[in-house]
Amino acid sequence: MVRDDPGGVAVVEAALILEADLEKYFDRIVVVTCRPEQRIERWAKRTGSDHATAKAEVARRMAAQFSEEEKIKAADYMIDNSGTLEQAKTAAAKVLAELRAAAALK
Repeated sequence: MVRDDPGGVAVVEAALILEADLEKYFDRIVVVTCRPEQRIERWAKRTGSDHATAKAEVARRMAAQFSEEEKIKAADYMIDNSGTLEQAKTAAAKVLAELRAAAALK
């Protein structure tokens, strides 16, 4: 349990932290991003949608969020998920290691 480990790291996955003005409740903000065309491809694959449906849904969701530039500017860390799964895992592991190191200093 995190309460039992003051140096622990808790991760909350929530797409709209910045839009809901909740970032003040977190020590660090990590933004994961990829190229727009990848969002569409991944949504289509995940949901079994055709390209046009996926494109419309991704556009709808992105319109409800801050721009990528705004999110990256507000973030303490940014993970580019445009490459391979292994590249994303490596980037995430690096960020996690930095978060654990920062938590240990508190």
